[in-house]
Amino acid sequence: MKRGLALAFLVACSSGDERATTTSTSEQFDTVCGSGPTVKGIDVSYYQGTIDWTKVKADGVQFAFIRVSDGTGYQDPNFQTYWDKSRAAGIVHGAYQFFRPAEDPIAQADLLLSKIGTLAPDDLPPVIDVEATGNLGPAAVAAKVKQWVDHVAAATGKTPIIYTGYYFWRDSVGDPNMAADPLWHAQYTTAACPTIAPAWPTWAFWQYTSTGTINGISGGVDVDRFNGTYAQLMAMAGPTTPTPPCDPIGHDGGLVDDGDACFTAGGPLTYIRTVTATGEGGDLRWTHTTDAATEANFGQWNLTLAEAGTYAVEAYTTTSYAQSKQAKYIVHANGVDTESTIDQSAVDGWQPLGTFDFAAGDQQFIHLGDNTGEPGTANIQLVFDAVRLTRIPDTTMPPPGGDPGEPAPVEPSSPGGCNTGGGGGAGGGLALGLLAFVARRRR
Repeated sequence: MKRGLALAFLVACSSGDERATTTSTSEQFDTVCGSGPTVKGIDVSYYQGTIDWTKVKADGVQFAFIRVSDGTGYQDPNFQTYWDKSRAAGIVHGAYQFFRPAEDPIAQADLLLSKIGTLAPDDLPPVIDVEATGNLGPAAVAAKVKQWVDHVAAATGKTPIIYTGYYFWRDSVGDPNMAADPLWHAQYTTAACPTIAPAWPTWAFWQYTSTGTINGISGGVDVDRFNGTYAQLMAMAGPTTPTPPCDPIGHDGGLVDDGDACFTAGGPLTYIRTVTATGEGGDLRWTHTTDAATEANFGQWNLTLAEAGTYAVEAYTTTSYAQSKQAKYIVHANGVDTESTIDQSAVDGWQPLGTFDFAAGDQQFIHLGDNTGEPGTANIQLVFDAVRLTRIPDTTMPPPGGDPGEPAPVEPSSPGGCNTGGGGGAGGGLALGLLAFVARRRR
């Protein structure tokens, strides 16, 4: 994607605000900084030639976008090789198509769909590369883009990503409001924060150079940033609506097991083992830990809550398989990531991760990666089993019909919380664990 989208206008990031605007004498620019951590990635086509994906992964690259075609007229000869080898190296990948508005948008979309086949749960959504007009006016270009996006979304169940630049989108597409689709912004600059196209409040990806240097690739390559943590990247990769749909967590709480539809195992699946006749729900999964900078395999429990509220969260560990002493769970609740590290080998049963404020709805999860810091050479087993949420009653409000001047009664806890299927004694042990736990929060 090196076709003239570099922007000469450089804008410095405001030191006091994540969003800042800079105004010239003729136009206004919207400069949007990242929200916190970022993840390193690349995008490639046959121009990159032979790629050593193992070296690319070792250089800190965690995701890659791979070109399928230029319209329908040219299919990238290296797509399948890159697609297969990037996955084998443990790099999260997605496919992009250089879009030709003068061609049939559905035919272009179907070509991409035929090449990617059935997407894995941890594949990134497809990308439409919007940087050509085909001599069409802005309204026609916008209509063709929307046809492609709607068709691919219906076929994959994932919301496609739009790649474009500030000036092209404004002048050649006419600023259609497609902010519901994640933005991959193209701007080659040394500025700390990009100047994004109108209508989008923020960017999901930023292609900030076309001349990056990455081990395993000869010559320059496009280098990108994802605006968020690796766990958030994987949340984007996951399907918008899992199939079959996840059962919502009810008012009092609930349980998600590794065998449920709400659980996703990611990374090279050959390294994740499934064991039956053990664990909380009669099975569990495990993989070996690593001391790598980035994770290769992971487990993610996707959560949909019927009601907002404060919930105690626990993880089930079976000591006959669990050996990691520093399993780092990331609880993504109401837009906030909180890390909770436990010794999986310490308890044969439920272990507390802490209490968290959840929003109603989906897009919340518990994520556990294999990069615990414990070396792979030690063959330490990391277990993915069940997680449990238990509602913490709100004692700040009086019960219906009660005296507002009297404190609300505290409901006694029952052994096992709201779920009767758990083992390991979650009653008093949970209460003591919660008193001892201090969550480390970061936004």
